[in-house]
Amino acid sequence: MENQDIRWEQRFANFENAFKVFKIAIKDYENPSDLEKEGTVQRFEFTHELAWKVMKDFLLDKGLLGIIGSKDATRMAFQNEIIEEGQIWMDMIESRNKTVHTYHGNILDVEYYKIKDIYFPLIEKFYTKMKTFL
Repeated sequence: MENQDIRWEQRFANFENAFKVFKIAIKDYENPSDLEKEGTVQRFEFTHELAWKVMKDFLLDKGLLGIIGSKDATRMAFQNEIIEEGQIWMDMIESRNKTVHTYHGNILDVEYYKIKDIYFPLIEKFYTKMKTFL
């Protein structure tokens, strides 16, 4: 499984780069414009995509099979105590699906504040936890 181990670590390196930019977007804008909100939402979409793929690759490295998509990876990561607040992680998937296909201002505002206040802290916890496995 050496190649798989390298794979999850490589995926984590990409996730880490995305997370750092996402963190700047969250922390550096106290009163963001709509354009800055859109940029933050896009950073969330990209970072979340990499997060669940890190979960998948990490779980595969541990011998857990049958992970097809983000919902499977999220469920199994929660069951294996890699993430906390499994339902909120499932909500992230729904938010990502909403934001990726919608450009309505009201949805942008609602999802932006979910991302900033609810999702970002959990993604940060995931980042910190995964760093301990390197």
